[in-house]
Amino acid sequence: MKSMRLLVLALFLFACTPARTVAAGERPLRVLWVAGGVWHDFDELVPLLTSSLRQRADVTIDVRLDLEVWRDEAFADAYDAVVYQFCRDDAESILIDHALQATRAGKPTVLLHAAVHSFRDSERVREWESFCGMRSKLHDPYQSFQTTKLEHAHPITRAWPEHWSTPGDELYQTIEFLPGSRALLAARSPQDGREHIVSWTTSYGLGKVFVTTLGHD
Repeated sequence: MKSMRLLVLALFLFACTPARTVAAGERPLRVLWVAGGVWHDFDELVPLLTSSLRQRADVTIDVRLDLEVWRDEAFADAYDAVVYQFCRDDAESILIDHALQATRAGKPTVLLHAAVHSFRDSERVREWESFCGMRSKLHDPYQSFQTTKLEHAHPITRAWPEHWSTPGDELYQTIEFLPGSRALLAARSPQDGREHIVSWTTSYGLGKVFVTTLGHD
C-alpha cells in the first residue's frame, strides 16, 4: 500500500503539470474523487488513499460515492483534477457522456483499478475503453506478482522501485493496448507467463489521463 500511495501522489504531479503547478502561498489543488460500487471495500479504501494523499500534498479532496455528481455536465469545472475509483457494470449514457466530455475538454483525469473494467454492460463501453487507453475484461486470481518498470525517467515512475512485488492484487489482462498510450509499469502473470501493462498514461481529447490497474485492496 505504501507504493500505491507513492503512485497516487506521483500521478498528481503528472496530471497537474504544467497546466497548473502549486507554488508556495497558492491555494491547494482541488480534486474530485468519484468512487463506489461493487466488489471492493470502498468505505475503507477511499479514506485510506485520500487521507494519505492529504498528508503528502497540498490538496483538498471532495469524495462522491455514486455517479450522480456526473448529472451536472459542469461537475468538474471547480476542480484541478478528477479521480475515478469505482466498479460499475453500467450507468446512464448521459452520465458517461458528461464524464468523457470533462476529460475531452482538458480536465486531468486519473483512473484506478476497477474503473478500467467498468461499464461493460453499457452501450458506451467501447468509448470508455478508448478513454482508458487499454481494453481489459478479465483479471488473474488474487495473488502476489512483481512489477517491472518500463519508463525510468517519467515523473510518475522515477521513484518507483525497479522490481516491486505486491503482496496481493488482481493482475488485469491486457487485451489491447491502444495507440497513443504510453506504458509505465508491466507485470508478468505467475499463472501463464503473459505480460500485462499495469500503469500507463494516455490522452483523451485535450485531457491528460493516468491509469493504473493496481490497487484492488
